[in-house]
Amino acid sequence: MVCSSKALSCAHRVVIRTAVLSLLMTALPSSAFGTAMFSAFAASTGHTFKPRQQLRHPLSVPLLMRGGQQSARNMSINDNNDAATTVTRKTYPRAPVFSNSPFAVPVKKVTIAGGTHGNEYTGVWCIKAIEKQRESLMNECDDDTNSEGDKNPINVFKDYPSLDIDTLLANPMAYMANKRFIDTDLNREFSMEKLKRVKVDEETMELCDIQQEFCSEDDATLSSLPHEAIRAREIETILGPKFTESSPPNGDAAYPDPLMDIVIDLHTTTANMGISLIIPEGDALMSAAAAYVLNKCKNEYGYDNVQCCMHALPKRQDRMNLSSCGKHGFTIEVGPSPQGVIRHDVVEKTEAALHSLLEFLHLRNLELEKGDDANEKSVLDHLRDIYPGGIVPCYRSAPAVRPGELSGKISWPNDPENPNFPAVMVHKSIQDRDFEPLRVGDPLFVSLDGEVIPYDGSHGDEVNLLFVNEGGYYYASSGTGIGVAVKSEFDWQTGYFVIESDDEGVNEEVIIEEKDSYE
Repeated sequence: MVCSSKALSCAHRVVIRTAVLSLLMTALPSSAFGTAMFSAFAASTGHTFKPRQQLRHPLSVPLLMRGGQQSARNMSINDNNDAATTVTRKTYPRAPVFSNSPFAVPVKKVTIAGGTHGNEYTGVWCIKAIEKQRESLMNECDDDTNSEGDKNPINVFKDYPSLDIDTLLANPMAYMANKRFIDTDLNREFSMEKLKRVKVDEETMELCDIQQEFCSEDDATLSSLPHEAIRAREIETILGPKFTESSPPNGDAAYPDPLMDIVIDLHTTTANMGISLIIPEGDALMSAAAAYVLNKCKNEYGYDNVQCCMHALPKRQDRMNLSSCGKHGFTIEVGPSPQGVIRHDVVEKTEAALHSLLEFLHLRNLELEKGDDANEKSVLDHLRDIYPGGIVPCYRSAPAVRPGELSGKISWPNDPENPNFPAVMVHKSIQDRDFEPLRVGDPLFVSLDGEVIPYDGSHGDEVNLLFVNEGGYYYASSGTGIGVAVKSEFDWQTGYFVIESDDEGVNEEVIIEEKDSYE
């Protein structure tokens, strides 16, 4: 039988599931302009620090003191005070893999989500293709022949057999209507406060294909809630749970062992974001995975516009996006792509990033199954070779200012007659220039009477823009405006932003200053 020669037997791999999950989530935004600026005290300011023997662990450092705009470097000037200045990169110790390390735990249960925003069709296409691969493998086993009609060079079930992969169509009603959402942005509905509003009928859900359908539409008691609020609770039920009933003071209320080991959310953007890998701070496994995907997409697939974006949200309880329902969350955002359109090149980029991520998880699983061999390089060893000291370049999103946001934005005023219509438009000089710097005085918006409105430095003298003129951010529930970030670095061995320090190893603060919005 053909199946017996596969890396994983059909009996093991082709599991008859009660239901098959299906699709995507969304980019992570938030909005508002009164946000924050990131600026580190430089050694050249003459500030005097007291020596300390070693850096504190990032968890012991306040959030606004972790990660800065500049990379960790040691600036030294010679004793003669002449013009000679040397810049050297600090070295970082390698992190061993302990038994309680996130790298020592295999990742088995994987959910790939698409359609979190119903008009982002790329994610839906990708999960449909995955289900086609599942069907192809099942037919191959049943027929005892190879499926010559399968032209896809990768079948995720055959190529990554250590992973138990499901798909999730996150918002079926919005997908069928070709709309971002029905009532509100689904990717902002996974906070504790919002999830607790909905009591799910478990009996109803057991009789419904929740992976493909909205299952609570006949419950009259839920009629006053937004559609996405109910759908979020359904999703949290099958992927989570996300929250515990109680948590220690100042602790993370997120449930430590949800059903899904990882939730991968596939998104597209109308902005020129290329392949953007979005991960939360504090998750070492996802940081390592992002570093792996970043390198493979650039050096093996040959894509130039690839970058990592990290949200400064170390606690799962503070993340309100769909992927936070799993123990680990990873978002793949690819653009530019129009809403409600499937582009071949965008699908290829999304699949390149997705397959690279699954490959990393699978390779690490195999190493854990057979035990790390000191004579063979592990996938983590390869990362150490690629990224000396474990340091990976990234963009750190600005902190959220308005309630319900994932990250900070430069918000624009809205038309008084239509809250989804901007009262200003994005200036042509920054259109399609995502991740490029914006400085004080640079053109930012244009008003109806043609007046050019410059950037006023509310987020810092120089920032980098994300999701420039993103179509999804015209909606108030998604957070209107343009995303703001600063260049930074993270250590994939810890999952935290690099902490800047002077020669004595003292943390340099990151100053956050709130200012008024353009509104």
